[in-house]
Amino acid sequence: MGDLSKNPHPFRQIPCLSDENGEVTVFESGAILTYIYTVAGLEKHNDSNARKGAVLSWITWANASLDPICFLETPEGKV
Repeated sequence: MGDLSKNPHPFRQIPCLSDENGEVTVFESGAILTYIYTVAGLEKHNDSNARKGAVLSWITWANASLDPICFLETPEGKV
């Protein structure tokens, strides 16, 4: 893994996203996906409320269901 000392995540973990200007920092996968969905304009491309709800539901489901599987704690208490 690379040097995480300059990672802007408050706990120096990944994932973390910063914009080019350093004005916005978003951490945690669900927040990053929601931010990209919003900023990239995907939600403005005539998405129906049903589609917006589906996108946000899947992001939330992935966080709740996949994180515990993908990020296991070691005996030392690290993820």
